Amino acid sequence: MPRHLLLAAALFLGWGIAASAADLPARSGEGSGYMPLFLWTGYYAGANAGYGSSDNRHRTFCVPPAGGTCAVLPGLNTDGDGFVAGGQVGYNQQIGRFVVGGEADLQYADIGRTRTTSGLFPDGLGGLAAVTNYTASQRLNYLGTARARLGMAFNQVFVFGTGGLAYGDVSVRQNVLFAVGANYAAAGGGTDVGWAAGAGLEYGFAPNVTGKFEALYYDLGRTTVSSGAAAAPGFTRGARFDTDGVVARAGLNYRFDLF
Repeated sequence: MPRHLLLAAALFLGWGIAASAADLPARSGEGSGYMPLFLWTGYYAGANAGYGSSDNRHRTFCVPPAGGTCAVLPGLNTDGDGFVAGGQVGYNQQIGRFVVGGEADLQYADIGRTRTTSGLFPDGLGGLAAVTNYTASQRLNYLGTARARLGMAFNQVFVFGTGGLAYGDVSVRQNVLFAVGANYAAAGGGTDVGWAAGAGLEYGFAPNVTGKFEALYYDLGRTTVSSGAAAAPGFTRGARFDTDGVVARAGLNYRFDLF
C-alpha cells in the first residue's frame, strides 16, 4: 500500500473515533475538575508487529579522470515491502484530556528489494550502453525510533500524533557488467539516522493493558557507495541510495503501577 494511503488511513481512523467519543454525553461534574474514567499516566512496555513499505531511490554516478567522460546509467527501482516486529517502552503523563509522553522502539525489519536487469541503457552522453548484468539492491534490516507523543484521551481511547528521531541498518549493493568497457561493483551500508512522524490510536482493554495501531513515515537519508572501475584506472563509479518509507503496525502495551 502506498505510504500516503497508510498515513491517511491512520489519521482518518484515529480522528473518526475521537470525534465519536467527543459526541458522547459528558460525565456529571466534568465541567469543574474533570476526572477521567481511564488513566493513561505511567510507564509502559509492549510489543508490536506489522508491515512496512519503502519508497527508495537509486541513482548511479561516475567521476572520470580529468578530460574524460563515462556512462551514467539510469537508476533502478529498489522499492520494497516486508514484515516488521519488535518492542517499545515509554511514559505517558495525562493532564485532563491531554496526554503527553515519549516512546522508544526497536524492531526487526525485512524491507527491501534486489533488482537485476540487462539490455541497452542511455549512457548520459547521448548514446546507448550495452549491459549484460545490472544489479541494485537495497534493504532495511532493523528500524528504531525515539519519539514524542501528544494527543487527547477520551477515557479508554487515546488519539495521538508522534514524531522524532529514527535510525536503522541499511545495506546497499550495485553491480554493473558492461558488454564492452569497464565493469564495477560497490557495496556498503551501516546505521543511518533520520526522522520519523505519524499518527495512531490506542485503546484501553483493562486498567493496565492497552492495544494500539499506528502508521509512521521514516526518512533515513542517503547512503553512497563507490569503487574504482575495473580495467579503467582513474574512474570512480558508484550509487546513491535514499531510504524512506512507511510502517503500519499494531501492538500491545502493559502499564506499570510504580507508585
